[in-house]
Amino acid sequence: MRIFSTVVFLLLSIVGAYAQTVSLTGRVTGSQGNGLSAVTLRVDQYVTQTSTNGYFSFSEKVQLPATIRVTAVGYAEQTIGLDSSFSASEGLSIQLAPADVALEEVLVTGRRNNSYLVNTAELGGKFSGILKDLPQSVSLVSREFMEDRQAFVITDMVQDLAGVNQASAYDDLTIRGFNSGYTSGLRLVNGMRSAYGYGTSFWRTPMTANLESIEVLKGPGASLFGDIVPGGTVNLVTKRPLEEQKTSIGFAVGSFQTLRSTLDMGGPLDQDKKFLYRLNIAYENSRTFRDNNQRKNILVAPSFTFRPAEGTQIDVDLTYDDFDGFLDRGLVIRNNDFYAQDRAFNVNQPTDFYRSKFLSFSTRFSQHITHDLSIHVNYMKSIYSEDLNEFRTLNTFANPPQNTIMNMRFLSKNVKDYTDNLVSYLSYNFRRPGHDHRLVFGVDYAQYGGDRNNVQREARRRMLDGEEVPLTIDLEKPVRDVIDVGSYLWLDQAEFPFLNPYRSYGFYLQDQMTIGSRLHLIMGLRHEYYRSSSADLAQSYETTQHSWLPRFGLTYQINHQMNYFASYSQGYVPVGADFIHNYEQYGADRPFGAERSFQVETGLKTGFFDNQLQTELSLFHISRQNMMIASGEISDSGFPVYRQSGEVISRGVELDFRGQITREFQVMANYSFNHTEVKASSIASEVGMPLANAPKHMGGLWMKYVIPNAALKGLGFGAGTNFVSGRRMENPVTEDADGNQLWDEWPAYQVWNAAVYYYLRGVRLTLNLNNITDKYYYLGGFDYTRGFVGTPRNVMLSMGFSF
Repeated sequence: MRIFSTVVFLLLSIVGAYAQTVSLTGRVTGSQGNGLSAVTLRVDQYVTQTSTNGYFSFSEKVQLPATIRVTAVGYAEQTIGLDSSFSASEGLSIQLAPADVALEEVLVTGRRNNSYLVNTAELGGKFSGILKDLPQSVSLVSREFMEDRQAFVITDMVQDLAGVNQASAYDDLTIRGFNSGYTSGLRLVNGMRSAYGYGTSFWRTPMTANLESIEVLKGPGASLFGDIVPGGTVNLVTKRPLEEQKTSIGFAVGSFQTLRSTLDMGGPLDQDKKFLYRLNIAYENSRTFRDNNQRKNILVAPSFTFRPAEGTQIDVDLTYDDFDGFLDRGLVIRNNDFYAQDRAFNVNQPTDFYRSKFLSFSTRFSQHITHDLSIHVNYMKSIYSEDLNEFRTLNTFANPPQNTIMNMRFLSKNVKDYTDNLVSYLSYNFRRPGHDHRLVFGVDYAQYGGDRNNVQREARRRMLDGEEVPLTIDLEKPVRDVIDVGSYLWLDQAEFPFLNPYRSYGFYLQDQMTIGSRLHLIMGLRHEYYRSSSADLAQSYETTQHSWLPRFGLTYQINHQMNYFASYSQGYVPVGADFIHNYEQYGADRPFGAERSFQVETGLKTGFFDNQLQTELSLFHISRQNMMIASGEISDSGFPVYRQSGEVISRGVELDFRGQITREFQVMANYSFNHTEVKASSIASEVGMPLANAPKHMGGLWMKYVIPNAALKGLGFGAGTNFVSGRRMENPVTEDADGNQLWDEWPAYQVWNAAVYYYLRGVRLTLNLNNITDKYYYLGGFDYTRGFVGTPRNVMLSMGFSF
């Protein structure tokens, strides 16, 4: 502490030498007093943008007198002069008026905002500001980029996010070598813990129609959000209600008899613009390229904002997601040949079905008590229901090593579960000579529970002509008999919900500070308390786990273009009560333990082309203990068999570009080198191997250019590629002569994509051609029984109207 105090004193002394300059902060509002986000402010060579609530802060001190240029899409540009009489302690209040510009003229050059660049973040109020000042890597994609790629679900964007790899056809990602999703932590929606069924469902990938951006927060985020895995987590940022009335309608048709339509409309509900709304609706009907895998998706997502008085805001969001189709369990690798099967081959039956419904209600209340003190309360209630009949693999072959006959099982499931999520915090800003602070003190609460009437049944045999026969399928001579459900012989196992019911409490304190004009610090501490109960609701037992989770980070502005950052953070993932009390049914010889991890990260964040092309270069080291690993085996009672690794590490380098070189030339690019290694394992032959579905090399590039001249104005072209190196399978596939288990590797691949665009007075035409060379490739998977192939060559044509 003595050394730390000395360093702070020296920094404050240095700052004192620049008393003729001021730290310029403030807020930009609209005509109704509402905070405006993504407003650009410039003073000489320095540039900043406002956060979600309209607040801004220049990282460099400003020399008076100064001239500030304020610009925002849809608002009149404003120039403000400041002289030596300006009082920086009170902050600067700026109000913008709507611009008198016809919407059609904006759309001619490519919508309201053609840039792929997103400069600010608002992580549920726990961080607010410019991404360049955040001492953490964040990869993200904007709404504009999702539209250009016609990304209908979030996994369509994976190849454009540095360090992120799609591990299967599910909502199943690998971030910096570690799995992220349902089985290993949680995800976020507007900075809040997502519920099962939306964002954390594993089977179902959320649609993008109601999303403004997709963010991937790298490294452990437990000090802010609780039990998050160390590689990082996905944060889905939803669209907000609009100040001005706007409507967009889209229609798309494409390969595999795919039909899509979207509606996005919003605006004020009253003359004073105290009530705002937005409505997003999306529909998809597709046969997909897989046999017996057609699907229908419906999303309805209205949102509302109410501002009854200055400084008070209430937001309400509803999300309804309805899916009717099949689960895609992947492709069986027959006779150990990756390319022996047609990519469309599926082991399920035409009578199978997977139907799910998700309903979520969330509300956010914010009240500015003073200019510097505010209180925020966010609540989300989610209900998920699932009805499933599925003829699927038992994850084993009946005739190894030929691997042409698969053991099968039949699952029948009818379940419903409920999730509640509460986030509340106080935010206090205060300034002292030479240093500014944003203190956040918060309390989080989450609970999950299944319905007592939940049912899951499993059969591995059936009655045929009076005899019991195992369920199998011959891959060389597949017979798709329609099996009578009444002939199945059900296993004797308990009825249970998806997960162990739990309650989670988090208490955290964070100080986001600026020292001088160049140094930004974040220090945080969280106490996480987790209580879990038995999944079988007929029994009654509970476990408790808790942990202290620190976080520290710094950002130093080298110049107006480049920032250096470094951080340390810890991760924590508790285990459910059954993994402690009933560990034997999951194949363990002792209770499972909570997972711990930490990450050290450093790097540079740089802006080029007037800071319109942002670049992140990061180096990281992650260590993880007690990682839960699914073995792929299923016990005789129907429970999955797990094991825990002793220690695994992940270290690497990531390079990420996003933004524009000119207004007409947009770029998204990334490259990742990731070395992962198993340091200790219950399987001796696994030590020294890389982690499952964790490529050492991967990257992506997408470039878009729209012709600006009069003759071909509005015509644009896009092209790009993504590549992934080989990845180890999750489960061993054979043994050597000494009985050591061996793994195989998913082949490396590269895919090329292209697009043509045309914009004309509110009309947008887009033609996307994906996987141009028709590459037969694997996204990833578990073993020879479940590999997940990428989509063959496909075309999507869309037409959009905005008015």
